[in-house]
Amino acid sequence: MKQSRPPLVRMYKLDAQLRTNSYPNCKKLGKYFEVHPKTIQRDIDYMRDMLGAPIEYNKKKKGFFYRENWVFLPSAFLEQDEAEALKATKKVLSQYRGTPYYEEVSRALDKVLQYLPGTFGEEELFSIYSFEQPAVHHDCSNHFMTLEDAIRQKLMVHIIYDAPSSGEESSRTVHPYRLHYSLAAQTWYLVAYCELRKERRTFVVSRIKKMELLKDYFQVPEGFSLEEFLSKTFDQVVGQTEYEVSVRFSAYQAPWIKERQWHPTQRIELLEDGGLIIRFHVSGLDALKRWVMRYGKHAEVLEPQELRDMVRDEVRKMGEVYGNCDKQYSER
Repeated sequence: MKQSRPPLVRMYKLDAQLRTNSYPNCKKLGKYFEVHPKTIQRDIDYMRDMLGAPIEYNKKKKGFFYRENWVFLPSAFLEQDEAEALKATKKVLSQYRGTPYYEEVSRALDKVLQYLPGTFGEEELFSIYSFEQPAVHHDCSNHFMTLEDAIRQKLMVHIIYDAPSSGEESSRTVHPYRLHYSLAAQTWYLVAYCELRKERRTFVVSRIKKMELLKDYFQVPEGFSLEEFLSKTFDQVVGQTEYEVSVRFSAYQAPWIKERQWHPTQRIELLEDGGLIIRFHVSGLDALKRWVMRYGKHAEVLEPQELRDMVRDEVRKMGEVYGNCDKQYSER
């Protein structure tokens, strides 16, 4: 055995021998774990003095035993805040439902939580904290399992994808590089090379309708960096051309903008009037257009001109929609 084994492992071994009346002693266990007998004695003292274990020594048997039935609980090693953190983790874990390891991690947590004493109740914890439940999404656990195999073995995958931009399903072969979870979007993405578009793209896993693992292999380009790739996207959308984007926000909206990290490349310039200018180096202008328009008159695109034109055209079309609405109401 390795000396780096933590005390908990030694105590579990000690407890197993005590419960089977094997009469373990410090010398034998010290030899088994390759530690000094005094280390085992300290473990025994801790179990007896701190955890209340009914351990006694039998001189005739030259070993320790339980004088009465006793259960060795993992909860004895948890502070109250640690136990509460485990309960909170169980709530947060729900956003990973459908991924390959969700069931395994959930069961592991349940095994620990069942031993927590009643004083660590959920009612008190969740009267202080609350957790938003994730939106209902499609069960795509089989997709994750297939994609995990594909990424490990570097095998191509054929997918039928429901593209949000066109609203139509498309058939394509992809080279899967990585599964990526976006906290902002609360969505799992597949980062892959798309043979149909001849470029690297991100695909929402839940939008993959069908999937087939192929027997064809691929190679990840030398020097490919997921972090560098994601730094060029905005809201997980990537385009063919990179842009230097500048957006000015009014003094009213500036406090909410500067308190968040919107993009890895963002730079913020504070203005004298209380407003600010935020700059990105990204691609995918459609996603940026949607983001800018979220803030209405309090956001103005300074560059590139292409994005400025996109927002202006969208505002004009909105004016036509609402203008028609006013006309319809006036005719009634």
